[in-house]
Amino acid sequence: MNYRNIYRLFNKRVVLSSICKRTKGYVVVKRPDPKTLKMPTLTEAPSILDIIKEKVRLNGPITVAEYMHIVITNPTEGYYMKKDVIGQQGDFVTSPEISQLFGEILTIWFFSETRKMGPGKPLQIVELGPGNGTLMIDVLRVLNKLKYKPNEFSIHLVEISSTMQLLQANKLCASHKESDIELPYNREGVTVSGIKVYWYNDLKKVPQNFSWYIAHEFFDVLPIHKFEKTEKGWREILIDLDENQKLYYRISAEETPSVKMLIRPPLNGGDRMALEISPRALGIGRQLAQRVDEFGGLALIADYGHEGEKGDTFRAFHQHKLVDPLENPGVSDLTADVDFTQLRVAASMTPGNDNYAIVLGPVKQKDFLERMQAKVRLEVLLTNIKIEEDKEKLMAAYNMLVDPQKMGDRFKFMAFYPSSMGEILEKHPPVGFANLSGFANDASSE
Repeated sequence: MNYRNIYRLFNKRVVLSSICKRTKGYVVVKRPDPKTLKMPTLTEAPSILDIIKEKVRLNGPITVAEYMHIVITNPTEGYYMKKDVIGQQGDFVTSPEISQLFGEILTIWFFSETRKMGPGKPLQIVELGPGNGTLMIDVLRVLNKLKYKPNEFSIHLVEISSTMQLLQANKLCASHKESDIELPYNREGVTVSGIKVYWYNDLKKVPQNFSWYIAHEFFDVLPIHKFEKTEKGWREILIDLDENQKLYYRISAEETPSVKMLIRPPLNGGDRMALEISPRALGIGRQLAQRVDEFGGLALIADYGHEGEKGDTFRAFHQHKLVDPLENPGVSDLTADVDFTQLRVAASMTPGNDNYAIVLGPVKQKDFLERMQAKVRLEVLLTNIKIEEDKEKLMAAYNMLVDPQKMGDRFKFMAFYPSSMGEILEKHPPVGFANLSGFANDASSE
């Protein structure tokens, strides 16, 4: 080979320029301005069912968690994105709508337990999934009676639905507005008395300060993975399309990534044949524990659930009636009972994690309310009512909250305390979670 001729060839200017010339290996695309982006109108947007069917056709069967996520959070057709779904005209009723007594008792619990830590001011009140704002209104009324000043606390609401954010803002605030996209919160407002209110779409964006965390009927709507134990081991329940293009459940032939990641001690269920696990719930439970321990405060979870004895609780409600979760997605409320044993695991001490919570409960709603002297508060409310019919309504509402056949046993309470409070809680047992004779809350006479 004549290398001299090759070198001569490469010394020619034309060849060098053609070889060494740099060209762009990508296309420059101008990013759209987020402020000018608009959601498709309802007439333009595909239905939830069409979205799910297309996803199954393209990618194969989907998990129950994927299904719930699409149904709940789709920007235009998602269940919580279109309208207020709580109350007699909606699909379900929550405890705050049943009686003001519920929110008052919760506030007194936070106040009583915070006094064991110190003044607890300045304070953040953080509610996850605030519904239509009824619970927060009851909280604010009690804080006003307890002489909290507007500059001593602020309200932080975690809500993914812009529709619900607007509804809550109209109910809570004298004025409010959407926030700039660069800010961590989506909306901000102020109440008539001057209390600042902020809305977020993620708990991670809420400032890390001393806080009361309220999660009432929040964890039950978080997406779950469903598993079933077969002769071949644990398999995941998936959602697929049949020959008639209808959604149906099927069991995975092999272990899915979720089986490999989630079915492990202590979440492997022991002798149970069915399991429901929500990675999102586990993550938020861990966040709450870390926040309470590192920055101070308390977390109170109130939801219907169990302590590991159930495995198949996924269901749907429409107009207060049970319906098929796979029928008319986006129209019905999807829910699953909270496994409180999993939340305990998420919040408790783990290797390599410095922050964890002291976890108390779960206790039945009936026991929690009665230990908090709810009957005392009920008697005060009854004495202030002059119309007999109104008294009967109040008694019926109270019975709904505590009757074991209604909400009394099904709903449960769990609390997270900072890990440093062990000795304090031994000397001063936590109200609501311990049977304390003679306890009377500070607002029973209000």
